[in-house]
Order: sequence, then structure tokens, then C-alpha cells
Amino acid sequence: MLHIHTVADECTIKEILVSYEKSEKSTEIVEKQKPQFARSFAKIICRIETRIPIALEKWENVAPLGRFTLRDEGRTIAVGKVLKYKPAKDTGLAPAGSSGAKNEETKGGEKGTTTKES
Repeated sequence: MLHIHTVADECTIKEILVSYEKSEKSTEIVEKQKPQFARSFAKIICRIETRIPIALEKWENVAPLGRFTLRDEGRTIAVGKVLKYKPAKDTGLAPAGSSGAKNEETKGGEKGTTTKES
């Protein structure tokens, strides 16, 4: 489950792009590109896809709308921030109070392939 501001929705981690882990032999941080999995306490950058479009913002623009948690069976498994997002395709729904024209500059209503760091 992805929890972001007031929304809780099922999600899928589509791809892990980068993983930053502590080396087992020393205290240095090892960067792995496109790993198959991530170990506990690793920092990762990944793509997340949700079932429905979710209104969100980049963490650097509006921090409260750019933070999220991933939970599984009632336990928090990751916390993160939105680094990038891919806007949702036009759903055909006009914003409230509009004359039916498409709103091309809407930042809300984005859907998955969200990049995050945990």
C-alpha cells in the first residue's frame, strides 16, 4: 500500500533504478545500477505504479505532498519522497467550474511511474 498525504492505494514497484548499500567488508557506500532486489536499510531510487491517478507533487516543490510511505500487512517497509512523476493521460474529466476545455497545466492527478527514494 502506498500512503501519500490522504490517499492509500495499492501500488507496484515497477523497476529499481539505483541502490545504495553499505559494503559488507567496510563502511563505504556501494552504488548498484538496476539491481534485482534491495536489502534492508538500503536507499533506493525506483519507479512505482499505482492503480489510479493520484494527486501529488515533487518533494522539492511542495514537501508535504511529496512524501509517502509504503506499508505491507500493517508494517511500514519504506518511507520516501517523490523525485519525478509521469502525468496521467487525460481522463476527459473537466475541472470543476470549467467550460469543458482541457486543463493542460494541471499538476494534480498524476499516476504511477513515480520515482522515489527510501
